[in-house]
Amino acid sequence: MEPFFYVTVGCGMALATSVFTMISGLFEVVGGLGVLLGIALAGLFCLVIALSIGELASMYPSAPAIRTYLKTAFGDRVSLVLVYLYLISVILVAGLESFIFSQVFQAVFPNAATIPTVLSLIGVVLAVNLAGLDLPRSTQMITTVLAVMLIATSGVYGLVMPKIDFSTSIGAQAGADLLLTLPAASGMAIFLFMGFEWVTPLGMRPKSYQWHVPVSMPIAVGVLVITFELFVLGAASQLPRSAIASTPIPHVPYLATLYGPVGVYLALGLALLATISTFNAGIMGGSRLIYMLAREGNLPGWCASISLRTSAPVGSILLLGGSTLASAIVVVTWRIEVLVAVIGAAIMCVIYAAFLLAALVLRKRRPEAARPFRSPVWSHVQWAGVIVLPFMGLQTLFSQPDWGVWPVLGTGAAVTLAALLAWRYRTASRQEPRGNQAPLVVSPEPGREGC
Repeated sequence: MEPFFYVTVGCGMALATSVFTMISGLFEVVGGLGVLLGIALAGLFCLVIALSIGELASMYPSAPAIRTYLKTAFGDRVSLVLVYLYLISVILVAGLESFIFSQVFQAVFPNAATIPTVLSLIGVVLAVNLAGLDLPRSTQMITTVLAVMLIATSGVYGLVMPKIDFSTSIGAQAGADLLLTLPAASGMAIFLFMGFEWVTPLGMRPKSYQWHVPVSMPIAVGVLVITFELFVLGAASQLPRSAIASTPIPHVPYLATLYGPVGVYLALGLALLATISTFNAGIMGGSRLIYMLAREGNLPGWCASISLRTSAPVGSILLLGGSTLASAIVVVTWRIEVLVAVIGAAIMCVIYAAFLLAALVLRKRRPEAARPFRSPVWSHVQWAGVIVLPFMGLQTLFSQPDWGVWPVLGTGAAVTLAALLAWRYRTASRQEPRGNQAPLVVSPEPGREGC
């Protein structure tokens, strides 16, 4: 079951409740045909990215994966900027996820207030992580399989039992218009796959990085493409385009249309499954990255503090949880869920381009390094991804005309913050470990770190 576990991690991390918000945003920007093509094109790019990350993982089977790959390829300063950007995108998406969960919860319990729901969700996740609890691997597999089956089967059911004219939601776009909007749609759709690479620190043994971990990522991307395409086709067969684009939780009216009143409860169940498989794992994965940066001296020393009782990285969990709460409050106050999703997608387009470039740079710089797994994609295709992905991210920032320059300003603020942090905290690899912990070792449980 080891390879299957890796696939479910890749799928589960991407299948957040906020992906439906981005699908709503896609229907607002382009017609249904553009949504289908955008998801397919984004999936193709992520397939190429996954194979390159698999090659990097086979070279450096380490826990702080993103930091290791980028630092080896680009040096300390550039890699720090990219890692900080990566963390900023995690915080933005976690705050967005909290808000979207509250909206689904209110669909079932209309009297529930948004802020208390968000506070309760983040509080529970923090409590679980501070207690040092990790979900069993079987739970990760079961929750992900249930989520994929519910989305995919609902998509098939909606497609074979249409209630409206399919072309009403899919819509017709002129060829020139579709070509102009497709880069933005593809960049936005990158958001739907964010997180598939979080499997790289979870290898159970060194040999796992020779084949199982690298291959699991493209398989997960393929499963996600099929799942999202089925959902879009099913939703377009049940709801008009305006109904899908007008709500940040389009899966709620869609499932209610399919299954009646019980569909709303299914949507809440789906949100719970997504929270279990995505939110909790995201907090733990992000906190480990913060912990590692603090150990290097690239974040305040208190971020590296751990609990001597549970071995949980208390400082990094509290920093990530507090930042997530702040992000969620901003989203709730100004209702900028699509804006945050767009900024997150644009950042990840740049990060994924950096992964592709890292694999190419290391092939030239370290051709003799062992590569148990090597991406079969032609280097010309990888170079094309390095060039096109940032362009797609830039197009994504201009995909929402109503927001004006705010997406650009928000992304610029994130880049500026990452650059300032990289300038402030220089790598201190020769320093003693920081915080109240002994040198870091890997615990018997794969993917967990203790002292």
